[in-house]
Amino acid sequence: MNDPILSIGQAGLETTDEKVKSLMNRMVNAETPGFKGSEVVIRSFPQELQSAEKKYQAEEPRVEKTFYNHAKGPLIKTGGLTDFALGNDGFFVVLCPFGEGYTRDGRFTIDEEGKLVSTVGKYPMLGQNGIIRVPLNQPFEMSQSGEIKAGNNPIDRIRVVNFDLLNSLESVNGVIFKNPENKLQAKEIDSPRVIQGYVEASNVNVVDQMVDLIYLNRIYNLDTTIIRSRDGNLSRAIEMGKSQ
Repeated sequence: MNDPILSIGQAGLETTDEKVKSLMNRMVNAETPGFKGSEVVIRSFPQELQSAEKKYQAEEPRVEKTFYNHAKGPLIKTGGLTDFALGNDGFFVVLCPFGEGYTRDGRFTIDEEGKLVSTVGKYPMLGQNGIIRVPLNQPFEMSQSGEIKAGNNPIDRIRVVNFDLLNSLESVNGVIFKNPENKLQAKEIDSPRVIQGYVEASNVNVVDQMVDLIYLNRIYNLDTTIIRSRDGNLSRAIEMGKSQ
């Protein structure tokens, strides 16, 4: 017969491992512009352990969902002609293989066809008239409202959209998000605040992640100690039974 505390303990170690993987992903991307940190939400090991000890019907700890923190990161000045930041809520819209993608990573480049494409994935930026193309032989400017002009000639106006339920968006890579099965209603922002020559930094703080790593290490050690103690007690009980 399986010991529920050992089963719960093993699941506790596995879910802690998932939290560590999420934390390491945040640390790796701490300097990636537009990156949004995620947190794994699990059913806590101590609560399930207490239920098992009281002989309640207990469930093993498990990953319930992944929560993305959509708080804005600080703005960094780059001076780049194709670097943009949003001073308000919302996302730039890019055309991905799966359809529209949404990002606050404002790093773009101009490809050989004159399209503004994202640094991550090389996805074209979308405007009111579709894929945005700029002249290859002259500079362009983007106003705070998102209107693009080359000289005095208007080209297009970028799309900036937002959603009511941000955590219902699915992450592609922590930088680009998608609308799952188009279930969410995208709200077009008519008056965005676009800042050319800046990008939004990641919203991950490395110092905070180091503190979390120390905490998770302590939880892992605690889980391991409880499991070893339980296993030792069971072994002694078995030996005592054999001696009778």
